Amino acid sequence: MERKQFYPSRRHHHRNGGKRPLSAKRTRPPHSFPIASIVEEAQDAICYIDFTRNHLYSNEELRAMCPAMVTRRFEDVTALTAFFFARFEENGADLDAIAPVWQEMLDNRFLGCPNMDAHRLHLGERVIQLIFNFTNTPRGVFIMWRDETETILFEEQKDAFLAELSHDFRTPLTAINGYAELLMYRHTDDEKTHAMLTLVKQEAERLERLVDNFLDYQRVSYSEELLTRQPIDLSRLLESIVSSYDATSANHRVTLSTPESATIEADQDKLLQLVHNLVGNAIKYSPNGGTIDVSVTDEDGTLVLSVKDSGIGIPEEALPYIFDEYYRVDSDAHRPIKGTGLGLRICKRIAEAHGWGIHADSVYGEGTTFAIYLYSPIATNQPVHD
Repeated sequence: MERKQFYPSRRHHHRNGGKRPLSAKRTRPPHSFPIASIVEEAQDAICYIDFTRNHLYSNEELRAMCPAMVTRRFEDVTALTAFFFARFEENGADLDAIAPVWQEMLDNRFLGCPNMDAHRLHLGERVIQLIFNFTNTPRGVFIMWRDETETILFEEQKDAFLAELSHDFRTPLTAINGYAELLMYRHTDDEKTHAMLTLVKQEAERLERLVDNFLDYQRVSYSEELLTRQPIDLSRLLESIVSSYDATSANHRVTLSTPESATIEADQDKLLQLVHNLVGNAIKYSPNGGTIDVSVTDEDGTLVLSVKDSGIGIPEEALPYIFDEYYRVDSDAHRPIKGTGLGLRICKRIAEAHGWGIHADSVYGEGTTFAIYLYSPIATNQPVHD
């Protein structure tokens, strides 16, 4: 039987005797890159430097900031550089600060994968952030000029306000602490009165730490520049912290294990805040009591400060998020325990500002260990010499 042909072959009828016509070459318009249009339509102050033609494109927003920054072409990179340096100098910039930024940009122009971080420059009284975005076809770079003067001024005013607010909060709290301690000393024979005064002092100290946490968190720029570093005898500092928890709770015991002396370079107030946050957290999340172990060990030349509890622990799926702002673990064991969700976030910010690492290990239902890796050029087991 003859097989039925479902897909009959196509027949081609052409004027050239049935032969398929030769494919004609298509002519395409040359590639065009509407740089001028892109730059002009941008809402931010922006310019583009075409390194292949030494051509500068600018938009109206940038010209409003710097009228001399007009679209034009230059003979070579040297002329382009001279033009930019002249404009920077006219606007009150420090050319010594400009030079390395400009050189970094030139070094990136012909790299396979150019990449450059944003830089903040002072132009007179203005603060400008330059954001770089390189292109390969053609070889060039978009530069966004973001005026951050008002933002920085606002943050400075905010920091000044917070500093004043911090002082106003701490003054009465210091007085409460001082008088409570004096009254405790005078009523050592009256067990009930002494216990009540101890509670007042502890709650005043807790309120002071909450104030510190809140005010510190309001700082947008929390970096190394805000730290007052000094050599610290870590062992002695931890001894004073641990002793302050002796009467915190009858169900909790805070222990300490450190070398005879361990010296680090740190901001003492921030380190105190960090450790108090971790120990306070350990106590809070051990509602049935238990031992809180504070220890310092040496791991391959790096001092590691650990705070370990035997409390309710943290579910494995929650561990990646515990340092996020306002994060609260959603579990039956955690819901009854109140908190702001700021303590661990602030611990991480303090650690990162010092250049330290912070890590958490936990088994849900068994306890949690927080470890601070005290990376420091002077971290040592040797004592501090006065």
